Amino acid sequence: MVLPTTHELLVPGPDGVLHSSAGPESLSQNPEHSDVPFDPPTPLLFDTVLFPTDFSGMSTSIISQLGKIPGIKDLMLIHFQNETDSSARQQAERQIAIQKEQLGCTGINVMTRVDVAPDGSIPRAILKANRTDKAALIVIGARKGILSGSLLGRCATDVLTRSQCHVLIMRSDSPRFFSLKKPEADPNTIVSKILYATDFSSSADDALNGLKRINGISEVILLHVIQRNGIDPGARERNVKEVEERLNRIHDDLKSAGISSSIRIRYGTPSKQICMAAAEENATMILMSRYGRMDYLMQIPVGNTTKKVAKISKTPVLVFFSEIHLVIRVRELLAHEFQIAEIIWLDYHQNKSDRNTDRIFCVFVEDTPVSVSRCKRHTDGIEVDGVFTWEEFRGKGYARMAMEALVSACGDNDLYMHATLPLVTFYKSLGFTPIPEKELPPTIRERYAWAIGDMAGSDVCPMKRISTA
Repeated sequence: MVLPTTHELLVPGPDGVLHSSAGPESLSQNPEHSDVPFDPPTPLLFDTVLFPTDFSGMSTSIISQLGKIPGIKDLMLIHFQNETDSSARQQAERQIAIQKEQLGCTGINVMTRVDVAPDGSIPRAILKANRTDKAALIVIGARKGILSGSLLGRCATDVLTRSQCHVLIMRSDSPRFFSLKKPEADPNTIVSKILYATDFSSSADDALNGLKRINGISEVILLHVIQRNGIDPGARERNVKEVEERLNRIHDDLKSAGISSSIRIRYGTPSKQICMAAAEENATMILMSRYGRMDYLMQIPVGNTTKKVAKISKTPVLVFFSEIHLVIRVRELLAHEFQIAEIIWLDYHQNKSDRNTDRIFCVFVEDTPVSVSRCKRHTDGIEVDGVFTWEEFRGKGYARMAMEALVSACGDNDLYMHATLPLVTFYKSLGFTPIPEKELPPTIRERYAWAIGDMAGSDVCPMKRISTA
């Protein structure tokens, strides 16, 4: 998946004001997120649906409900085989024709297709078909994994993890929608009573905007789960109050859109509480964003909570897909912000910053600090004290961004450092070159005096970057 980003470098100018090296237009690419962002006009959420069928009883039950999905115009009913046998294909074509007839006079344009999975992978074939047909929604039946014990089988898991559109997971053990009653016997549809779970992230906001484009909703349950932790009672009370205020704003926004909603706050493990709430509220569907806040920042394909809900929920789950557009800022920290670096350093070497000698540069992903670099001004030279990145954010180039910001701001002076041996190549790419220990300024060399000249044995290499001034 291509994950676009916006990157800007902010450094204090002579006036002490932070200036952007990317120009003022870059700032407009990161609007402040409100709890309910502006919702521009968009197409129907479910206008084109892809449903891969395996001709099981569950597939037949799901098809009986597809006609009740609001806004559906086109349905692509597909079946993939692992073999090329002509008789098997003919049998599949007869079965898919029978399933097409189930939809009757619903007014839906139904297209059928029987094909062979090119490499034997049904999930990959489904995803490839969707890239070609550009469906807005993949509906997939999920059955319990025999080996894993999960309520989400391997095919459904693969499709959920790698899809580039919304995914609706349905099961045959959802009695309200898979009974023997005729569809018209139940006035409710799958979107009649939606439980919307939110962590107030930007991706959850996207899911909320998608919810507002669904026709036929009778009621929405707004749910936020607070995880229990060791915070003091006062902080917990403030947290609950903030959650209530945010949910009330969403409630008011839905009311203005003509959608009735009620608020629920629960405590505990989010995935378990979401599924329990859906069952207790008799919800017809759970709506969740594909990523939680940290999942979004770390660019994880599917968030941990969302995946767990999909695995354990007996209520249909709509996983709302939104593109990841991270805004990445790199800037020098002001003196009163040095505590940001100290928090990141806590698990590293637990050292403290010095406002009188340090310059610290930080990479922010959205508003989360993830990587810092530092240099220290000595009486006889400037020492680069390395770079550190949160473990969860490593391997994404943030350390390089932090160091490039430092070099850009401080490179008009000679820079010295004791580089750890595994990072020598990295620092060479930034213009540093190995030097004999004796060429280090005395106060900088003194830091490793305990090594008695055995730099390699201490896993470090003295390095220097010559001034560009």
